[in-house]
Amino acid sequence: MKTSRTTIPFRKTATCPASGTLVSYRCRNLPATKATQVQEHLESCDFCCAEVRLLAHYELGNTVFKAPEIPINLRVLAESILSRR
Repeated sequence: MKTSRTTIPFRKTATCPASGTLVSYRCRNLPATKATQVQEHLESCDFCCAEVRLLAHYELGNTVFKAPEIPINLRVLAESILSRR
């Protein structure tokens, strides 16, 4: 007999908090209401829960997280591909 089993993908989704938010949560730098929302999310999201545990291995201090610049050649290629749609 076959049993049906649903697997939940282990990945970040649109409803997951940003990594920066998780860093702030871990450092206890979020307002109480936002911290409560993140805590509730962590109770049901294995991916974010694992991400918070991973962040615990790094010295964060007052680090500012900034997205790196996209190399110009890659940006031109991406724009040309996206403009074809």
